Amino acid sequence: MSRWYLLKICYSAYASTLIELPVFFLPGAFLRSCLLDSMLLATSGSIYAAKLALEKGWAINLSGGYHHASLNSGGGFCIYPDITLVVNYLKRCCNLRRILIVDLDAHQGNGYERDFLHDSSVYIIDFYNSYIYPGDHEAEQAIDCFEHVDRDTTDEQYIKILQRDLEKHIKDDMEFIIYNAGTDIMAGDPLGNCCISAAGIQRRDEVVFKWASHKKIPILMLLSGGYQKENTFAIGESILQLITT
Repeated sequence: MSRWYLLKICYSAYASTLIELPVFFLPGAFLRSCLLDSMLLATSGSIYAAKLALEKGWAINLSGGYHHASLNSGGGFCIYPDITLVVNYLKRCCNLRRILIVDLDAHQGNGYERDFLHDSSVYIIDFYNSYIYPGDHEAEQAIDCFEHVDRDTTDEQYIKILQRDLEKHIKDDMEFIIYNAGTDIMAGDPLGNCCISAAGIQRRDEVVFKWASHKKIPILMLLSGGYQKENTFAIGESILQLITT
């Protein structure tokens, strides 16, 4: 067996562990064209959308939000660390000094949290179900504001806590908001184990955008996780509401 063949097997096997699907038997070239290239384009889209948000005040990437991926590793369906790359782009190419990440996906954003464990210029608000994947306690040390969310959290409770935390933690010196707007907190989602309604998703997004507008901070929205058909309709309605109000 040639070394090149072994490398191709290892390549597919590693990708299989990251996306948690049995694709290890697929040729590397096929895997790249059918899966990895689209994720790479989505990552480029996050960076381009960040630039657009600086120019226009807001932007939405209809993909991205690969918050389990760090510069050193991936996992949980996430291969490319688009959030970390956006932060690095904003800091190095746009000279921003204070960036806020608001992560409202049902899962902990442990990838970028590991990248910014010792970086005080990145402020992290992370709401997630701490009973589910990934349970990364080391990465938790990077979080400045954490709220636990699960199936007992109602829309009313969620929005009230979100309003309170945004009011408390969005500071005047913050120059950019990366909003990881996962919809896997929605009732019925098989991986989030939460119970927020479609109307609650829309209200959540509206609250975050209104605070960004109130503070005059450019905001980039990434769609992140969501694993049922109903999420698609909730996302569409929410985006329509954001761009028409």
